[in-house]
Amino acid sequence: FGSRSSARGPFGRGRGQAARPASERRSARERARRVSGTCDGMASLGMDATGDQEVFAHMQKPKKKKRQIVLNRDLVIKRLNKKTGPAKESPLAQLQEIFEEADDKGRFVGDTMFWKYFPDIAIDRIYHTDSVEYRNLKVMFWETVFYVVLVVFFTTYVYIFQSRDVFAARAEQELYWGACNSTGRCKIHEVNSLNSFWDFMHTEFVDRAFTEYEDPPPSVATLLTSYPANEFPIAWHPRFVGPKKGTVLLGTVRLRQLRVKKNEGCAVSKLYSHIYPDCYGMYKPSVASMEAYASRFVPTYIRDSFTYQAAEDTLQAPMPGKLAAYGGDGFSVDLPWNASDCRTMIGDLRHWMWVDRATRGVVVELSTLHTNANVIVNTRMLFEFGPTGSVTGVVQSLGGSVPLFTPATSTSGSSSMFAMMIILIILFLLFSGYSGWLMYKTCRNFVGENPIRYLRRQNVFGKFAFIFKTFFAYLRSLWNLADLVMIGLFFSHIGYRLSTYSAVSGSPSMAPTVIGHPEVFVPFSGIMKPLVTSNQILSVLAALMWFRLFKYLCMSSYFHLLVRILEMCAFRLFVFSVLLVCIMFGFAVAFFAGWGGIEENFSWIEGAFLVNFFLLIDGFSVNEEWFLPGKDFIMPMIFIIYIAVIYFVLINIAVAIVLDIYATVDRSLKEDPNRKNPMAVFLYTYYKMMMGISLVRDTEEENMKSEDLSIPLEMLPGVVRRKWIEKKRRLQRIANESFAGMDIYPTELDAGSRGAQGSAEWMLPSSRQDVFESMDASKDGKPMPLYDVPEALLKSDISRAQLQRLMDEDPALPILLQQSRAEMVIRRFKNLGQEAADSDEGPSTVKRLQGQVFGKIDEMEKVKLDDEIKEVDEITELTHEMSDAVTSVRNKFRIQLTEIIEATAVLFEHLVAVTQGLDAVRDNNDLVLEWVRNTEEEEINRGQERARFRK
Repeated sequence: FGSRSSARGPFGRGRGQAARPASERRSARERARRVSGTCDGMASLGMDATGDQEVFAHMQKPKKKKRQIVLNRDLVIKRLNKKTGPAKESPLAQLQEIFEEADDKGRFVGDTMFWKYFPDIAIDRIYHTDSVEYRNLKVMFWETVFYVVLVVFFTTYVYIFQSRDVFAARAEQELYWGACNSTGRCKIHEVNSLNSFWDFMHTEFVDRAFTEYEDPPPSVATLLTSYPANEFPIAWHPRFVGPKKGTVLLGTVRLRQLRVKKNEGCAVSKLYSHIYPDCYGMYKPSVASMEAYASRFVPTYIRDSFTYQAAEDTLQAPMPGKLAAYGGDGFSVDLPWNASDCRTMIGDLRHWMWVDRATRGVVVELSTLHTNANVIVNTRMLFEFGPTGSVTGVVQSLGGSVPLFTPATSTSGSSSMFAMMIILIILFLLFSGYSGWLMYKTCRNFVGENPIRYLRRQNVFGKFAFIFKTFFAYLRSLWNLADLVMIGLFFSHIGYRLSTYSAVSGSPSMAPTVIGHPEVFVPFSGIMKPLVTSNQILSVLAALMWFRLFKYLCMSSYFHLLVRILEMCAFRLFVFSVLLVCIMFGFAVAFFAGWGGIEENFSWIEGAFLVNFFLLIDGFSVNEEWFLPGKDFIMPMIFIIYIAVIYFVLINIAVAIVLDIYATVDRSLKEDPNRKNPMAVFLYTYYKMMMGISLVRDTEEENMKSEDLSIPLEMLPGVVRRKWIEKKRRLQRIANESFAGMDIYPTELDAGSRGAQGSAEWMLPSSRQDVFESMDASKDGKPMPLYDVPEALLKSDISRAQLQRLMDEDPALPILLQQSRAEMVIRRFKNLGQEAADSDEGPSTVKRLQGQVFGKIDEMEKVKLDDEIKEVDEITELTHEMSDAVTSVRNKFRIQLTEIIEATAVLFEHLVAVTQGLDAVRDNNDLVLEWVRNTEEEEINRGQERARFRK
């Protein structure tokens, strides 16, 4: 196509065009005639312009595809259009007909799709009290009521479970045993050496453990100690501690130390091993010492304190510290019941080196009862002895009300707590049963039968696969996962509560006749651990239960958008949190390596990891020493990188995730403001039903006879049968995608009645089907049966409502049946069937009608090319004229199309020439610049040579 470009209209040369040479015009006409001769035969067979395109395809030169430049703006618009395009039809809308046609409507009750697509519930179906929508809304309503009641009782239980008195009692005990004054200065924090430790124990601690009162305190209880060989028991009274006479010391005070082995976990340098041959490292369970270390002349009454005891003997719980986590074992001793003997024992322990170089921790444990608040507080003082010689002291207290340790019902508070626990157990058992029922329904839907019978037929691997599939199908909903987590957390909390009751009742030292004895140690630290764990589980459960209320807020159009955003953000933010944790841990390792020996917060890797998270909320303070002259800049640079990555990148990514989901969901969830709320419609319908009033009143069916409400399928025309079968097959395909074991249409009948014919043959024939194939009566074999229906389905009935929906869906049926009302069609064909039954001779009226109608259709659709048809001269002449006119128009179109293509080719050649000319100009310009540059360099060199020559 090498001719000049010219813009031509469809019927002539455009203005301002240059005349093409005659040779070019003749060559174009010859090519057009050849193409026209090739395509005339195709045009006579009724083919369209696609054949012309195939002929011209080989005449076009292949062009190199130009790479498309995609801008960021285009990507954003494309993605936004993809997300905000026409919304797909929700599963509820697709399954609407299945809900109406299915016999077992109970299997759809409880499905999570009704929560997820709550706004898409069909309003008109709610008025039918036997519909799937009404039954699901009924379950959803009672679930909402039950959960609100559950949250109310749970919140009341938490309010009773935890009291401010516990916090006040615990804080008061920490200040008291830490020897703190009103300004917050505590003497236990002044313990910094071995001597200061013993001084604190000898003075401050003993003075507080044995408080002296001007007036003798009252006796709160009398505890008797009897001896087998003596009939005179000794009476003991628990003593009060503190200035207010409101705190009773329960039992005695126990001291316990933990030691390390010599030369394990550390190494002495050879440079000074001759001076210090032994070393004692940090405390670890692997290097803990269990050897007795009492000297020969240690007093007998404290000799046992130099002997190791396991945690089962000490009855104490592990305790975390700043330097290490200390176990519940060690070397323990109980202090005497009076102040003078206590001071004597402490002095002897100090004198006989009970604490030495191998000591790494001393734990002082005691328990008190606040009589006014009825709160038990367990206090432990930890003194840590570091390998470097440092000594630090700290006080830790844990408390709980008395009803937490025993199921008492003597007081109103304890009876209320016990009653609320029983009520919550019952409610959560009901909630667990409801969740199990929903899981059963989920299994039933994707298995298609009773899950128990299905499970029995499976092997071991099949059973595990079934369990995995069940949880996967059930947990696809975020709220179902929350339900299982809540149930697990609650019963874990109750388990820890019961373990606390069991530990108290099984401990001899906590018997009512023993607890508080001045010479018996009460091990409340081991019981406080499950109690604290149960409190922590309860806190997580409380947050989760109130968060789950968002599930029910979706029933309100005001909160539906927010709930959907939370559901869609959950997974993406979870994936983002994994990335955040990895990056945070990387910075924690970096800070631990760089500042572990300088900053206390980064001295251990776990603490550095947690500090990095709190820096996001609490902020950070810049140390001015980082920027002094001569200081190392590497660690400040890492900190700046941390700020840049976390604050400027990751936080913005999290915000972008939420905004992206909000921007797309906001457009896709626009609801009709005039649409009624499904739950409000249900409540109105439910109220009317309780009053005995039905909101569904089909006056047409009420005035009809019973025989007008349904008709056997075999009495309807073949086109109606096939339309009905097609609809059944379509519903079966949709049901198979969502449910298993649902038989709407028995597909096995297709193979028996149709043989190996494909599913496409079930569709009604199209008038555009190729006339040379299945519709040609001259071909061998019988014509394709258009309206063949399996014999087993002909006996089934179709109701008036089903027939009316079928006629409403297909506008061709009312035209063929000449009726727009289903009841009129039923009456007509039932009457025809009755007439055929009364008459025994000849074919039935229905068959005659079908033969007349569909015989005409077959005659119109069939083309018999082999039959001889009488020619009409006028028609033949008109056909030739039309053929010549069409051929002429096609030839002109091809000529003009060819000229356009040629002009495009010439324009392309000119553009190539222009491009080559620009390249030549660019090359010449580069040569000129290079010549000028060389000339200037030569002149500069000559000038320098002249200057040197003159010098």
